[in-house]
Amino acid sequence: MITATDLTSMKTSEHPFSESRFVPYRAVRTVGRGPVLVLAPHPDDEVFGCGGAIMRHLEAGDPVRVVIATDGALGVGPDQPDPIRTRQNETRRAADLLGHQDPQFWSWPDRGLEYGETLIDQILEAIADWAAELVYAPSWWEIHPDHLTLALASAEAVRRCSRPLQLAFYEVGSPLWPNRLLDITDLAERKRAAMACFASQMAQQDYDRHVAALNSFRTYTLSSEVRAVEAFRLLNGEELRTPPWDAMRPSPETTLAALAESLRLPRPSERSAEDEETAARIRALTEEIEALERSTSWRLTAPLRWLVTRLRGIGRRS
Repeated sequence: MITATDLTSMKTSEHPFSESRFVPYRAVRTVGRGPVLVLAPHPDDEVFGCGGAIMRHLEAGDPVRVVIATDGALGVGPDQPDPIRTRQNETRRAADLLGHQDPQFWSWPDRGLEYGETLIDQILEAIADWAAELVYAPSWWEIHPDHLTLALASAEAVRRCSRPLQLAFYEVGSPLWPNRLLDITDLAERKRAAMACFASQMAQQDYDRHVAALNSFRTYTLSSEVRAVEAFRLLNGEELRTPPWDAMRPSPETTLAALAESLRLPRPSERSAEDEETAARIRALTEEIEALERSTSWRLTAPLRWLVTRLRGIGRRS
């Protein structure tokens, strides 16, 4: 069990592998100040990922604009005749509970968000229009393609800004490596009520329970009176312009644009005949391998194949 004395010694420790080098040991009441732009890949991510931060900014008098990038149409069951309107209405009800007005909907297709100049320019225009000083976006640790695409496009947009600007990555479906922990203990119930507005999503998965568990887990390094926390990775424009822009990048040689471009598969119209032929061969080979691995004979002969490999190795050494 971690005691208060342990926490103090961890915070002041100079050991290169001290825990405090990887996660904060104190919570803050604000991530930053100024006009705030919140970018969400789908209706609900703005609440799940940074609903507490939105409420903190509104408490402090910071102007907040929320933008939902995709229509979220794939996240609604067949019983809903108008999935896009359903999700927009849920977003507006949650916004009323959090206290902000008029969320914007860019209406990119669900799972169709594409990294490129169109999206980057759209984010840059939103930053300029709102005179944002702090931008929230899903983190590049996220596993959903829309989340990851928006994370990389947001980072590239902030990187290009010449004026001082900060980017706060938030977590939804995958934990990030935080350098800010925001205390939302007194806001946890309001956040839970806002999450409950997304009934179409709760019918499919207990997202509110998962997010509440994540916010609770984030108190692990904090004192016992802190009961709920949102985690963020805060980066400024200079850090984003200096590779590696984050210590968790795959390698110092990998640029942000190159990483993002590697994730964007060419659309059918962009593929050459050679690309199509190569893709067809890969698909055929993959299907053959999968069929082989599923076959009974492949599994039954596995010990024999292992023995043959061993005997051949012994023979070569002899």
